[in-house]
Amino acid sequence: MPERENSRQAALKAVVVMGMLLFLLAAVYIIIQLYAILGREYKTEIAISYTMADSVELPGFVMFDAVDVPGEGNLGYLVEDGERVAEGAVIAEKYTDDSQSAAREQLIRLDNSIDLLTKSQNSVGSDLTILTTQTQTALYNLLDQLDTASYSGMLDAESEFLLAQNRMQISTGQTSGFQSTISELQAERDQVAAQLEGLETITAEKNGYFISADSAMPLDLEEQTLKDATPIQIRDLLAQGVADSSQALAGRIVEGFSWRFYTVCDLDTAERFNGVTNVRISVPGKEDTPLDATVSSVEADEEAGLAKIVVECHTINADVLRLGQETAQIDLKTYEGIRIDKNALHIVDGQKGVYVKYGDLQRFRKITILYEDDTYMLVPGDGAVGTDNEVRLYDEIIVEGSNLQDGGLI
Repeated sequence: MPERENSRQAALKAVVVMGMLLFLLAAVYIIIQLYAILGREYKTEIAISYTMADSVELPGFVMFDAVDVPGEGNLGYLVEDGERVAEGAVIAEKYTDDSQSAAREQLIRLDNSIDLLTKSQNSVGSDLTILTTQTQTALYNLLDQLDTASYSGMLDAESEFLLAQNRMQISTGQTSGFQSTISELQAERDQVAAQLEGLETITAEKNGYFISADSAMPLDLEEQTLKDATPIQIRDLLAQGVADSSQALAGRIVEGFSWRFYTVCDLDTAERFNGVTNVRISVPGKEDTPLDATVSSVEADEEAGLAKIVVECHTINADVLRLGQETAQIDLKTYEGIRIDKNALHIVDGQKGVYVKYGDLQRFRKITILYEDDTYMLVPGDGAVGTDNEVRLYDEIIVEGSNLQDGGLI
């Protein structure tokens, strides 16, 4: 009897152990399945309109049709960089005392205040709805400028807001006008202006666009030298670097809109310019907006394995006027379409495509690649299901994910 009882207990223990093992196996299986379903992570990206460019970055020299403006000492500029000036216009004044610089700044502030108050009185509207909208718009614009830390834009936005506020005060009867304040400011302005009488001034000798010496000095290099230079000579000039002019200058005036970029590259890069006339040029970090330009010449030196290229642009602004020896980005051709991360690319049955998230489903969509770089692809913007390019604007592209399949659950 004791032996039978022991056998039963042993059998019961074995059943319990087997049951527990089966339970553990089932639990592990369920956990694995839940992890596979719930732990599956997907990274998506919205398909947006974008412009990509086939570009090259090349070092070179920026040259202008310019005349130097002699001047030295403690100069105060009366025109902004990039501002167009007429022959004979006063562009700077020479201070003999530090207090004169402060007086000029005070005079500018007073002139701005008088101008603002005068506009407030002379352009008052009676429609409070319009005035309220103008005030709100001006306030939002000011907040945007503060958020982006745009100093120049902040000043303009502040003036627009104050102008809207002043108009509102007159229209609602909070004040009858600002004439007494204007008179006080005008009297103060005349006193400050008297301190600046008789100063030595610097005037423009030509019509054109002014750039101060404080912002940019011309290179100690004649453009004729670059015109006559061979590709090897351009390369050597770039390697040794060209210093700024050592002359005592107040700045320079650039005549006209045109400027040239002289560069050198290897022959393989030069071949990419074959048949290309219209390009876009920018200088990352200085002139970030690509500007329309033309390829003036491509001069190859087969023996040296180099080519001299000249690109001409007809757009002038303050950022361009500050350029000298630079590394420019030249866009040879641009493409417009829908941008997709290259990590989203899959090849299914020999067809290139991506998986798109529609609700809880994955759908494979064929694509036609217009252009690609190391990070992104560009596909046509007129995609439609059933065509060779099925991705549409604002589709949610699956960039990363596991077990991707057409019709699969996410």
